[in-house]
Amino acid sequence: MLKYLNWHIVFSCLIIAVCLFAKDVSAQANLDKLQFKSSKGSVVFAKYDSDFLIDDRGIKYAFNKKIIILSLLSVDEISQLHDEIKQVQVIANIGNRLVYWVTPRTEYFFDVYLALSKHQDVLEIEPDIAPVTKLITSGTRVPTSNTLTPQNAPLCDKPKNTVRVAIIDDGFDFTHPEFDDLTVLFEYDPDKQTLAASAKNPIDYHGTRVVGVIAAKQDNVGVDGIAPTSEIIAIRQVSTWSSSLILAFQVAKLMKADVINCSWVLPFLSSITSLVIEDVASASNAPIIVVSAGNSGKEACEINQLSALGSVVVVGSINKNGGIAPFSNYGQCVDYYAPSSIASTSRNGYANFGGTSSSAAIVSGIVAQLKACGVEHPLTKLTMVENIYAAHKIKKK
Repeated sequence: MLKYLNWHIVFSCLIIAVCLFAKDVSAQANLDKLQFKSSKGSVVFAKYDSDFLIDDRGIKYAFNKKIIILSLLSVDEISQLHDEIKQVQVIANIGNRLVYWVTPRTEYFFDVYLALSKHQDVLEIEPDIAPVTKLITSGTRVPTSNTLTPQNAPLCDKPKNTVRVAIIDDGFDFTHPEFDDLTVLFEYDPDKQTLAASAKNPIDYHGTRVVGVIAAKQDNVGVDGIAPTSEIIAIRQVSTWSSSLILAFQVAKLMKADVINCSWVLPFLSSITSLVIEDVASASNAPIIVVSAGNSGKEACEINQLSALGSVVVVGSINKNGGIAPFSNYGQCVDYYAPSSIASTSRNGYANFGGTSSSAAIVSGIVAQLKACGVEHPLTKLTMVENIYAAHKIKKK
């Protein structure tokens, strides 16, 4: 009887131990999964390895073991929410709510994330991720003979207003002679958090082409910008880290940009980044955010998550026949179509600038000049420019 009783006790203990082990494994697995919001709704990411998260479709995202939250709490109050939080930085504000960049000790990332996600005063939370390593710019080399150019713009000879144009792109070369008279108000690199936006390598010159379309001086030499009196806010955004994108738009907001040009696409857009962009668009100076549709020849809504935001103006490209260019993204998320090739400034002097990047830059330049001329609602006058079309007027050919 005693032997039977002892075996029964041992067997029961084994069962309890196995159950506790299974529970512990389950809890650990849950700690390695993150649920948060994106522009498309709730998403779940699992840990892939020390440097990547993976979603349910098998797509990997780089993550830097930092956390982005939206809260009404102060820096000190956030710091006290977990013992393993090393640093808390404010990177944006949305009204009286602050966006924080939280750095936990690396080995406690999931613990800190879980604790913050359960706190009632943390309104939004997400990991700081990068869907791709480099921002996908929307510029391609397209022969000028295959495209149209904007003409007969209803613009004034003497601008009434000073307009600020923020360009979020890769590097800028402001030593180009076309920019001798240009006013560069501010330069910033959100990746490095430095007050500089110059190009860092031979392919880091997409931003130079965008600014050339918008603001090269008008002297009938080289190229002429559409809105040459614009004051430029140069934001060198190379990566797709959510924290850097948030900082980029916050800088444009703080500098009171009237026009913000984004000649790139983003395959994933987090909820907090979306809220920051929507907040920038609602500023009292009514800034207009211009985004390129992208060059995949697919639905813009699916390829470029920026295009799904109601507060941005999405620009696709037309071909020489006035139809949608074969490479241009299209669909209900596109607002306007514009020419897809224009001569602009480049690292080696001048170059043809094509794709929806140039289409967006053309629209940004026209909007900036209309604002400079005192037009209160420039988007209502945009299609007065020859070869600029509202999306509902264009069919895919």
